[in-house]
Amino acid sequence: MATRHILAALGLTLAAQFALADEHGPVAAPAPAVGDSWTYQYTDVWKGAKGNLNRMEVTGVDAAGVHVDIKRAASGALLTKQLFSPEMNPIDRGAMHFAPAFSRYAFPLEPGKEWTTDATGDNPKSGKHWRYRIKGKVLNWEKIKVAAGEFDALKVEVEALYHGEEPNSPGGSGQLTETVWFAPAVNNFVKLDYRDTDWNGRIFNRDSWELTTFVRK
Repeated sequence: MATRHILAALGLTLAAQFALADEHGPVAAPAPAVGDSWTYQYTDVWKGAKGNLNRMEVTGVDAAGVHVDIKRAASGALLTKQLFSPEMNPIDRGAMHFAPAFSRYAFPLEPGKEWTTDATGDNPKSGKHWRYRIKGKVLNWEKIKVAAGEFDALKVEVEALYHGEEPNSPGGSGQLTETVWFAPAVNNFVKLDYRDTDWNGRIFNRDSWELTTFVRK
């Protein structure tokens, strides 16, 4: 009896996923506008503790990409300025600069799509450099509920193997994994889970961000 209930539940889950996928066609690249913003709750999953509530505000869109200010949600204090590609792939994260952009997305997005790209990452303050081999895949449509509401979102998984370019620097190598739920309704992700492992496969970083509020101009 228990087995039949489990199979029935699994069947309903799969049917719901297929129905949700049938409702949507391929998702085109977002078109962020000046004044758009997204506020995220950061959580240190490793420590099980909530952190800061920060807001991303689009301040400019030009040939260089999408310019974003990162501010404290409560005070409006400016933390850093960042740059994204037109597809909202990270280029300049303040402490880290990617060339080309870190390909979190490869639009148009639809279930089953995969991509592989290479990028370099530079930290100007530390003078360190990394090479990334990035692999992304769109898994499926999911309904996901966060503080900002419930959204239809594409679940995307991105894995990046990286290694330091400096000689004899094994500590600069590892693999990061991002699981991202991209919601067309907000032109951005509504949830992002991050995991980083060192060159021995030991997890040393686990973080998440969930959308609390957003503004679309």
